[in-house]
Parts: sequence; structure tokens; C-alpha cells
Amino acid sequence: MTSVAIIGGGPGGYEAALVARQLGADVTLIHSTGLGGSAVLTDCVPSKALIATAGVITAAGSSASLGVRLNGQPPTAANFGVDLRAVNARINALAAAQ
Repeated sequence: MTSVAIIGGGPGGYEAALVARQLGADVTLIHSTGLGGSAVLTDCVPSKALIATAGVITAAGSSASLGVRLNGQPPTAANFGVDLRAVNARINALAAAQ
């Protein structure tokens, strides 16, 4: 069996490891942090998750004029918000799924 060592678990290294394995190689992937590279860990995925959260909060802020109510009351900053720990957990789960 052919053995392949790949240094770097970013998009290129990750994909190379998958292809090498599909072709029957014994693969070792060497990377100092989580797989996926900065796009998954610190750039695209986290920023898109935060943008989505901000979009929901922005929409909720103007939802009272559309008749939206929370427990019979118009949505206000006092009765809704963002759980940043939950947002971060979602980002980590998305990164781990890559």
C-alpha cells in the first residue's frame, strides 16, 4: 500500500487526503489545529454565522410593526437577545462537521 503524508489540513490538504484515501493510500494528515483551515475555523464560517444571527436580531427589532408579539408583548431588547455561547457552539459544531 502507498503511504502519503500531507502537511496542512486546510482546504487543499484536506481534499488531497480524501482523494489519496479514496485511491487506496494510507494517509497521514499533519496539522497543528483543527481541519478545514482558516476559512472554516476563523474566517468564512464564523463570520457567516454571526451575520445570520445579526440578521435575525435586526429583523426581530423591526418586527413589532409587523404585528409580531412575544408572550403578548412587542419584541424589545428587554425580552430578546443573543446567547453568544450558543452562537459559538454552533460555529464550533459547523467547523467540526467539515
